[in-house]
Amino acid sequence: MRSAASQRKGKLREVAARKADKRTEKKRELAESAILTLAQIGYANTSLRDIATQCGVSVGVIHYYFEDKVDLISYCVQQYKAEFVAKMETIIESGSSRESIVEGFTDGLVRAIEEDSDSHRLWYDIRAQALFDESFRPTVSEIERSLIGIVRRLLDRLDAKGIDPVDAYTALDGRLRFCLQQYVEQQKGAIPDFRSAVLRLFRSLGLPAA
Repeated sequence: MRSAASQRKGKLREVAARKADKRTEKKRELAESAILTLAQIGYANTSLRDIATQCGVSVGVIHYYFEDKVDLISYCVQQYKAEFVAKMETIIESGSSRESIVEGFTDGLVRAIEEDSDSHRLWYDIRAQALFDESFRPTVSEIERSLIGIVRRLLDRLDAKGIDPVDAYTALDGRLRFCLQQYVEQQKGAIPDFRSAVLRLFRSLGLPAA
């Protein structure tokens, strides 16, 4: 049988774990609310008070979970990008042929624009900010490494050994950012043009395109 002291320690660990889980969940809830405000009007135009109002809490509550606006925004983008990377990984791994992998990957990029354009806008916003504000650079570097990693895995699955992952990533990223701009401007044909451009890009790299 466990001793009384051991049982107390076990209960304390359980309480600490529950508190940590609740804290993590609360941070996620705040981030989900904050990203709506941040993505709509941008980093520079958003204050912590704006974010607190959107979240329905006080500025003090925001500060309890995040050091400052940079910490909050970095957390928001990291959470979203982690989900995006996981989705794209699933698409890459579930493809049964080179053609189906390319088609699924292209569809995944299209859905990212159609369903999560605000989150992507925030990503491009802080990536630009990182050119001037070094506090964003660790987060941006970490996210870019994960995105390049996804493209590297894509090329591995397509057996495209002669293609540099960074070259492929920057080509795809540039096209996605351009489409996002057109989509936000509600330009007609932005999504079909993007899909066609991505498939042309795959073909130019010598890869199968559905």
